[in-house]
Parts: sequence; structure tokens; C-alpha cells
Amino acid sequence: MALAGFACLSVAAQDMLLDNPENKAYFGVRVGGEVTCPGNFKTGSTGVGLYNNGGGIEFGGIYNVPVVANFYIEPGLKFYYNAYSAKKEFIDMIDSHLDSSTIKKFGMRIPVMAGYHFDFTGDVKVYVFTGPEFEIGFSAKEHNKASGIDVSESVYQDGGMKRFDMLWDFGAGISYQKYYFGISGGIGMLNMMDQDAVSFHESRVTFTLGYNF
Repeated sequence: MALAGFACLSVAAQDMLLDNPENKAYFGVRVGGEVTCPGNFKTGSTGVGLYNNGGGIEFGGIYNVPVVANFYIEPGLKFYYNAYSAKKEFIDMIDSHLDSSTIKKFGMRIPVMAGYHFDFTGDVKVYVFTGPEFEIGFSAKEHNKASGIDVSESVYQDGGMKRFDMLWDFGAGISYQKYYFGISGGIGMLNMMDQDAVSFHESRVTFTLGYNF
């Protein structure tokens, strides 16, 4: 009887791994720290890296919807703030009297992820996911400092940067009971420069903590 009971539990655990009958929709809150990765400025086949990697934070919520077995769709709404600075050699090329030049951005992101979770136990789940993410910039300013004076101006202007971007995200996560931790990457797919001769893309890596209700 004990062996039969153990066999039944083993079969149930295997079924739950790929198709948990207790799947249900839920809301979750998320907060993440990100590494912002500005790409090269490219003209034709020539590319020049003008900016260092930067950092930022995002926060918001998700809604996880089961589709079939452990496959799910997860739309979300998040707000972000990040910043990255120009390389020293670029600053010296622009103005030798300039101490630093930093771009600071604030905006909103709308990810729509498709993923699958593997339920090893009732408490432990591992997620893999991918999907598009639409990004809308509310504000983006370039801060130039020289001799203690900080002069800022918007980069959303003719010949500057665009407000809208589309990224392709991919990542993995793990949850224990209602707590969640994930790592994801986002690859910028649109040219962020408002000019045809120059292209520039922004990507990032995000480390996320969350709570599922």
C-alpha cells in the first residue's frame, strides 16, 4: 500500500510539473533594478560607442493568465527611471571644459510576455518567458555639467531621440510560494535617433523582485 501511494504521488508530481490543475489567474507587483545598455551610434557600416552602461529602476504590476497546461500570457504595466553617461573621450571631443554629460529618462513600459512554468512542488515554480515590450518616454533630458553648473535640455526634439521604442524581452524566474525573483534581457529593435543617417538602439538587463497575490 505504501509503495502504491508513493507511485501515485510520483505520477501526480510529474503531471503538476507540466500541467498543474490548480493554475489560476493572478495579479503581481514587481520592482526591478536594471543595467541600461546604450548601443553604438552607427552610420553605414561604422559604429562608435559614445555612452557607458548605466543603471535604473522599474516598478509596476503584471496579470498572469493561464492558457493551456502551464503555458501562460502575462501583460504588464511598469514605470521606469534610468540614466547613462557619455564616455570621457566623447565629452572631451564635444567641449574640453565639460565635466560630464548624462541622459536621464522617465517613462512607461507595456510588456506582453508568453511563458511556461515548471511546477516542481506546490511552492516552487520555475518560469521561462519571452515577448514584446512597448516603451513610451515621458521625459528624457541631457544634463551637461561644467564648473559646477548643470544645464539640461530635452533630447526629444528634431534630430534628437525618439520617445517610443519596441524591445524583445526574454528571461527566466523562480517563485517560492508568493515571492518571485527573475532575470530578463530586453533588446531594442527600433532606431531611437530621429534622423535617417544615424542609428542608435537601447537594450538592458533587469533583475526583478515580486509578490504574487
